[in-house]
Amino acid sequence: MLSLGNKTKKTPSTSPQKGGEKDAGSALRQAYQKTVDEKIPDEMLDLLSKLG
Repeated sequence: MLSLGNKTKKTPSTSPQKGGEKDAGSALRQAYQKTVDEKIPDEMLDLLSKLG
């Protein structure tokens, strides 16, 4: 059935909420820092030295 009532349409916001941005940014920074701090295995260093 077709309604002729109020035609306002709610659309979801395209911009993320600021609290979510902080949480996501913080999580990404922590993941990046963990990766940077990770020790490179000796086998990988050996393999890399053979390539150069």
